[in-house]
Amino acid sequence: MPYSQYDKNGNEVNHKDLQAKTVWCKDGEKIEVAFIDRYGSKLNLKINPEKTTNPYAPDLVFNQNRLADLKTQNTPFFKAQSMYGIDSSYAVVFNRKDAIRYYKKYPEIIIYFWIEWHSVKFVMGSFENNVKYINGVWRIPFKNLIEILKIAPKHEYKQRKNDTKGNAKSSFVLDIRNPLFEKVV
Repeated sequence: MPYSQYDKNGNEVNHKDLQAKTVWCKDGEKIEVAFIDRYGSKLNLKINPEKTTNPYAPDLVFNQNRLADLKTQNTPFFKAQSMYGIDSSYAVVFNRKDAIRYYKKYPEIIIYFWIEWHSVKFVMGSFENNVKYINGVWRIPFKNLIEILKIAPKHEYKQRKNDTKGNAKSSFVLDIRNPLFEKVV
């Protein structure tokens, strides 16, 4: 079913193909640079030098030697309230496949969530949801995130059921207001 999204000024927002992983990865590199330009000094972060030779390496380095990863979220999970009881204004998603990778390879990693809602209104048929505009940065050590993941609802992506592009097939739905998240900006 077709849907429409609108920004905080009432302008319609058009999104790229949400399943085009290679496009999102390329955009991700630009987003990491923009994040560091904006917040790197304030948060004592820089781009992980390993990213030049390994695109799958964690995105950032914190305090010169601790690994960190950036999760940028610009579109609210508009159905989080109706599906999982989490206020859509504060719902973020975290891919299950990332959780497994961090658990195996980077258990001490710090996760940064950069949230800026480009859309604040969603309309699909008779369903309409308006969310609060959010713009900020939260961080959480992965070991604390694991505690949240144990109780977080898991969302299965219907459109990715037969995906062959490497997209995550499911994500945990999280409430950024959980006190284990620390708002840093």
